[in-house]
Amino acid sequence: MKKSYLLIFIAMIFLSANLAYADSFSSLNKKGNKAYKQGLENLQKGEKDKAAESFEEALKSYRDAEIEKPESYELSYNLGNVMYQQEKYQDALEKYTKASSADNIQHRAWAYYDLGNTLYRSGKYPEAIQAYQKCLELTPDDEDAKYNLEFVRKKMKEMMDKESQRQQQQQQQNQQQNQQQKQQQQQTQQQDQKQKEEQQQASQSQEEQKKKEEQKQEQMKPKEGMTKEEAERILNAFKDDEKDLQKKQKKEIQGRAGKGRKDW
Repeated sequence: MKKSYLLIFIAMIFLSANLAYADSFSSLNKKGNKAYKQGLENLQKGEKDKAAESFEEALKSYRDAEIEKPESYELSYNLGNVMYQQEKYQDALEKYTKASSADNIQHRAWAYYDLGNTLYRSGKYPEAIQAYQKCLELTPDDEDAKYNLEFVRKKMKEMMDKESQRQQQQQQQNQQQNQQQKQQQQQTQQQDQKQKEEQQQASQSQEEQKKKEEQKQEQMKPKEGMTKEEAERILNAFKDDEKDLQKKQKKEIQGRAGKGRKDW
């Protein structure tokens, strides 16, 4: 009997502890939900500072509840919501990813939907599209998911078009720069060639002028020698003169001899 009473007593203590544990988790989770809702209302009023305080209060309650029940998919989803509002997107992604494994189909769909929103805010458009598609696979009639899916697809197309346009503009700028560089190189080569030709012409002109000056000076110098033809011509002229002189002298000698002859 004593043993039976002891077992019953222990069982009652264990049950009481579980109920207290459940009440603690539920209470903290509800407290976090209330603070989170208040934060959203403050945002709608434009009271950002108050909203930040409410979200921080909600985060603290959810963190305390997480200690009591860390495996809760519901709590992971709630934590992801607060972190999303605080723009802690990487932390929110981790919580939404965990919540997407919930047993409840609707809960999984909600997790994928908010996962898509967080991925979009993180600039991960392809991943956001996949998350919205998974949401629609679970809940095909979700109009918000359909709208967001088309919205992100449009944004992604605009981004790709802008990137393509930017690349084309960059390519055109590169081509223009290459053309300008080629033109500058050609102009530089032409200028160098022209300068080289002018230098050559100037050098040739100086050489020609120098030759002319040398020729002029050469002409002004007295001739120190004569050609073979000139020497032969002059020698022949001398020979002819000598012959004429001999003939003349002979005649003169004969004349004197005849006139001055005396008898013996």
